[in-house]
Amino acid sequence: MNKFLLWLIFAMVFISGCTSVLKKDYSVFYAHPPRSIVVVPALNNTTEINAPPVFASTITAPLAERGYYVFPVYLTDILLKDIGLSEAGHIHQLPPSRFLDLFGADAVLFVTIEDWSTKYILISSSVVVDMKYELKDTRTGLSLWQGEQQVVHNSDAGGGGGGLIAGLIVMAVQAAITAITVDYMPLARQANQMVFLPPKGLPAGPYNPEYKTDQSKF
Repeated sequence: MNKFLLWLIFAMVFISGCTSVLKKDYSVFYAHPPRSIVVVPALNNTTEINAPPVFASTITAPLAERGYYVFPVYLTDILLKDIGLSEAGHIHQLPPSRFLDLFGADAVLFVTIEDWSTKYILISSSVVVDMKYELKDTRTGLSLWQGEQQVVHNSDAGGGGGGLIAGLIVMAVQAAITAITVDYMPLARQANQMVFLPPKGLPAGPYNPEYKTDQSKF
């Protein structure tokens, strides 16, 4: 057996091993499949005070499309505030069983907003949203699923012609326009749609036609 063939076999074994490591384990999820999910107020690790309410307005539809009953997020927020739970940090520290008592939900989704900002690099700008998600079973407290999703909207890098100086001016103006006009809501909506899809998202719930038939996608 020549050296090239040995190297090829080694490479294939290495790649196969990496793939198995990266594959997400869904055994706990399938052992405790939820039908209903309550989404609690997001923990905001950014300085943007509007991030949590904007995020909240985009989370229900993607989860419902995956086939789960989702408790209305604004009613959830009101109920929690009525019993003295207004701080997301405190809410995230509660045992998952508390949400079974309050809502009768099978699972609770905790979301942490890690980035919600506009960044400038020289004469370009980018608008970034980045969230971490964790779904916990309300009866056992076990973590059923975790995910993270980032979406970035960049300003147009095209110079527009007309010479170097003119092109730089155009790019700078485009960067400023992007920073001012880009709406975070579509970015948050896109992140929420992407994070729940195969191959690392949530398997289909009981109200989705693919329920119990889509395991091969994960």
